[in-house]
Amino acid sequence: MVSPSKRRRAFTLIELLVVIAIIAILIGLLLPAVQKVREAAGRMQSQNNLKQLGLALQNFYSAHDCAPPMFGTVPKGGASYAGGSIFYHLLPYLEQENLFKLGVDVSRSSPLKVLRAPLDRSYPEHGTFELPAFANPPWANPANTTWGLSSYSANWQVFGDVPVKFSKVTDGLSNTMVFSEKYAIANRPNNPGATLWGYGVDPRSIPNGFNPPLAPGAYPTEVQWANDQPTNSLYVTMFHPRNGFVNRGGAVPTSWYGPNPWRCRCMLKPEWAPPLNNVHPQKSQSFTSAGIYFCMADGAVRFASSATPDANWSAAETPDYGETISPD
Repeated sequence: MVSPSKRRRAFTLIELLVVIAIIAILIGLLLPAVQKVREAAGRMQSQNNLKQLGLALQNFYSAHDCAPPMFGTVPKGGASYAGGSIFYHLLPYLEQENLFKLGVDVSRSSPLKVLRAPLDRSYPEHGTFELPAFANPPWANPANTTWGLSSYSANWQVFGDVPVKFSKVTDGLSNTMVFSEKYAIANRPNNPGATLWGYGVDPRSIPNGFNPPLAPGAYPTEVQWANDQPTNSLYVTMFHPRNGFVNRGGAVPTSWYGPNPWRCRCMLKPEWAPPLNNVHPQKSQSFTSAGIYFCMADGAVRFASSATPDANWSAAETPDYGETISPD
């Protein structure tokens, strides 16, 4: 028989509550530290992804003596339905040779690890997006509405519609952006969009999508950029994987001091970690409020803080405007 004096004393309710409170305080202290570590790891992964894209571009250039277009054929002048997006052209240099061999229309549905930023809150777990029928390009099978997403966009002002030489980048490779962070899905009340890595259209296949319409086999020129394009043109949908897109003329804003006319009202600084329900599909977005990572044409990955003004960001996007002011 155990004597009363030797019985183990149970915790009182007050003692139990104190222990729970201490545990809760410790968890509260640890969570911010864990979050900081997770965010730092996410930033590092995004930098690595951009570095891989920059290296893939350099290797593509070495192999083809040109950079790929935003969407089109390499070399220039192939069949207008036979092209691919810039990210499709880079697949063999991103260890995705097998996916590349599947062709443009089949490969476009696959999400790619290198195109997913861990801190991109808009990127869904499945990594895909269902494209509305009105935006389906003429080369894509309309029965397959699934497209792979990207947390990164390519600079339209560098890559354009045809393969280009780096000699075009007269501002200097170290002063010109080629890839930037961007939300995968851009939700907003009107005209939402998404960054689809395989999306695009050869302008020659939609001559009536420009103002004035293109001549047979012709590419857009300054004549087209001087006018607003038709709102229903596939060339100006909100699903292209691009930044720095010049889609209309406009008055020179007071923040611009470059020597050439301002050519696009959408060519502005990024949105800094905007809410997921109000995102502009034509702009870049940072994944944190601190700033945004981007890759230059020389392969260097750099960071621009959220204090970066329009003019500095636009200077990095323009390859040949004569300004070399830094966005970081």
